[in-house]
Amino acid sequence: MAKQYYIKKDPEIRGPDVEWIAINGKEFYQLITSPIGRGRYFIDMDEFMIESTEAEYKDWRKERDHSDYLHEQESQVQLLSLYGGEDDSQGDSIPDMDVSTEETALHSLELQELTNALKMLDDDEYSLIYALFLSQNCKTQSQLSRRLGLTQAGISRQKKRILEKLKILVIKSRKSSQ
Repeated sequence: MAKQYYIKKDPEIRGPDVEWIAINGKEFYQLITSPIGRGRYFIDMDEFMIESTEAEYKDWRKERDHSDYLHEQESQVQLLSLYGGEDDSQGDSIPDMDVSTEETALHSLELQELTNALKMLDDDEYSLIYALFLSQNCKTQSQLSRRLGLTQAGISRQKKRILEKLKILVIKSRKSSQ
């Protein structure tokens, strides 16, 4: 099923008087890449994308980033049974402390550099990178091209250009922090 996009008929109206318009992926892409789309915020709910206020978007983004962070941290900790067996039915476990503090710190710095670089992308660039790499349900270039009504080759060229830009931004960030 194709993702559904809902925008406010009048972005200035708040509360229960909001009228919603359903648009397709191509129309959504045209909106967010146009001057009219500047300053409008959207929450990605996997099956649909809905327009929100800046405050609602920031709250949603904060919760999502926190959830992603916790999930990532959980994946770096291995639980071992106090009883030494594979079966952890006793319920007592301790975290594996063999995780390298240095590796974790370097990884954290790299993530921070990348996060800062992502913030420097314009809205269109970020939207493409988010859809391809950062979303919970990442899309392939083909899926994204169908959704946005663009060619796969065009998506590929944009992705390559944006990744090169990110690489340069991360390198600049490292040089400035040294």
